[in-house]
Amino acid sequence: MNWKLKASLQKLLHFTKIGDTLNHIPATLKKDYHKNVCLYQAYECLRKFEEIEIETESRNPKKALEIGTGYSLISSVILHLLGFDKVVTVDISKDVSIKTFRKQIQHIDSGDFLERIALQSTFSLTEIKEKVQQLQSFQTLEEVFDFCNIVYIPNYTLSDIEKESTSFDYICSQVVFEHISPVFLVQLFAKMKSWLPENGVAVHTINFIDHFANPGFFQDKNISEFNFLKYSDETWKYWAGNDIAYTNRLSYVYYLELCETNNLTVIDFKGENYRIHNPLSVSEIHSDIIKKYKKLQNVEDLCKYQRGTLIFKH
Repeated sequence: MNWKLKASLQKLLHFTKIGDTLNHIPATLKKDYHKNVCLYQAYECLRKFEEIEIETESRNPKKALEIGTGYSLISSVILHLLGFDKVVTVDISKDVSIKTFRKQIQHIDSGDFLERIALQSTFSLTEIKEKVQQLQSFQTLEEVFDFCNIVYIPNYTLSDIEKESTSFDYICSQVVFEHISPVFLVQLFAKMKSWLPENGVAVHTINFIDHFANPGFFQDKNISEFNFLKYSDETWKYWAGNDIAYTNRLSYVYYLELCETNNLTVIDFKGENYRIHNPLSVSEIHSDIIKKYKKLQNVEDLCKYQRGTLIFKH
């Protein structure tokens, strides 16, 4: 589908009360959707946790913050199974449901995944299996929240988070930051600097590509994954300046600049290209994009990675 047609449909959905839900429906129609979401969310949550390389005995996890719950509570549950005493998970809208959770949690014990969690967890494998059995039996979200000590905050503000805690040992997100405006990102990174204690770690996976090129029923296969860098801010706002289609069009360079501005120590940045790489030429990238950066040495860097995992500490 031509990306402008999809953009037009999303603009229309934006004006309905259930626009985001309707926009999400096509994805749920895929075969094994809930199984794939469960395994992907679980794998990514565990993968990011493994990246920080902290010994279980000295970790003593207390509080974790997940930014961007989305339609799945799986990541929050994994954080509980890893041994965090309290998990705060936040999002801009209320999208989780017990119906969806029950469909997804049934797949959490696939393969050797629970064994992998146990290697990183403060709980034993036996304890984790018992917890999973209980989670699979719950009939309400309240049971899940109480059992895992999860605090779910839809329509959140930074003040809402601080009402729960001003210190988090672990802060994470999964392909969320690209949907956050630069203005709010500046505020969020400043807060993460204050929220992370001396031994705290933040791990964020960020997608840097044009979401109109994402695989799926509505994918435009005729555009580069960096197509959105061709347009001025005004033009892109016309096509995708709504809460359904919005992405900030920022590359990894911007997030590294935010870390530097806030004196956050970057432990690692792992950039990757997970599909055919089709970068734009420098001449195709609009000047409005280039102006977003303070110290952009190579314009080619804006198309260098499709996705990356940023790991930093206080």
